[in-house]
Amino acid sequence: MNDSLTRLFFLIHAASSLYMAGVIWFVQVVHYPLFASIGNPEFPSYEQRHTKIITWVVAPPMLIEGTSALLLFWFRPEGVSNGTLWIGLALLGVIWLSTALVQVPCHELLSRGFNPVFHQRLVVTNWMRTTAWSLRGILTLWMLWSSLSVDTTSPKHSGNNGMASLEIGDPAPDFSATTHDGKRIQLSDFRGKSGMVLFFYPKDGTSLCTQEACAFRDSYEKFIKAGVEVIGVSGDTEERHRDFIRQHKLSFPLISDADGSLRKVFAVQKTMGILPGRVTYVIDKESIVRQIFSAQFASDEHVQQALMAVKGLKVKQE
Repeated sequence: MNDSLTRLFFLIHAASSLYMAGVIWFVQVVHYPLFASIGNPEFPSYEQRHTKIITWVVAPPMLIEGTSALLLFWFRPEGVSNGTLWIGLALLGVIWLSTALVQVPCHELLSRGFNPVFHQRLVVTNWMRTTAWSLRGILTLWMLWSSLSVDTTSPKHSGNNGMASLEIGDPAPDFSATTHDGKRIQLSDFRGKSGMVLFFYPKDGTSLCTQEACAFRDSYEKFIKAGVEVIGVSGDTEERHRDFIRQHKLSFPLISDADGSLRKVFAVQKTMGILPGRVTYVIDKESIVRQIFSAQFASDEHVQQALMAVKGLKVKQE
C-alpha cells in the first residue's frame, strides 16, 4: 500500500470529520434555535435561502467524509483496526439516515411557513446527528493518536521517498556528523570500543522531546556501564542544542542534522508525512543494528526499550 496515499486519505478524512463535528455543534446550539427569531411572514423565503446556502457548506465535506471513510478500508493506516473503521462507518450511517429521514423532511415542512412544532422537532432530533458526529470526532482523534503512536519494533524499518531501507541485523550506515560542541564524530570511531544508542527526535524544547531527553539523561549511567554511548539527533542548530543541554543538564552529545541527511541515511520517516520521526536505534560494538524502535508519542518507552536491548547485548557479550 502506498504510504503517501494512506496518509493523504487519512488526513482528508480526519479534516472533514472534525470540520463536520464543529459545524453540527454550531447548528445545534446557535443556528437552529435562532429560527424562532425570524418573523413568520419572512420565514419561508429565509428557509429556502438557508437550505440553498447551507447545502454548499455541508454537502461537499459530508461527501468527502463518506468517501474517505470507505477508502480507509483499502488505505488503512498502521495502528488503526478494521473494527474502529466499522464503528466510524456505522456512526456515519446514523448521520446520513437521520439527515435523509428526519432533518430534510423537517426543513421541507418549515419552508411552507414557520411552525413551532416542526421547529422543535428539528432541534430535538438534530441531537442524534450532533451526538453521532461528536463521537466520530472523538473516534477520529483516537485513530490519529493510534496511528501516530504506532510501535514499529518489528525487524524491518523501511524508508520511502528515496530513503534506503534499514533492518535489524543490518550494518549501521557509517556517518560523520557534528555535535553540539563542534566535534566531528563517526560511527567507525566507536567500532570495537562501544555500542551506541542513536535516538532521533523532532525538536529541542518541546514537551515530549524534553521528556525523552531527560529520561535518557536519568538512565545515562546505566547505558555507560553497559558499554554503550547515547547520542541524540534533531534538526536544531548547534547553538540551540547547547542551550537545550545546559537547561536540562544533559550528559550526552547532540548532533545537529539541519539538512536531514542523517535522517535520510537511517531511513527515519516523518510521521503522517508531517512530524519528524521519533526513532531510536540500538547499535552494537560491531556497528550492527540490534533494535529499531519508533513511536512518536511514547517518548519514555524509547528509553525503556533501549535499556532492554542494551541488557540483551551485554548478556550476549558475557
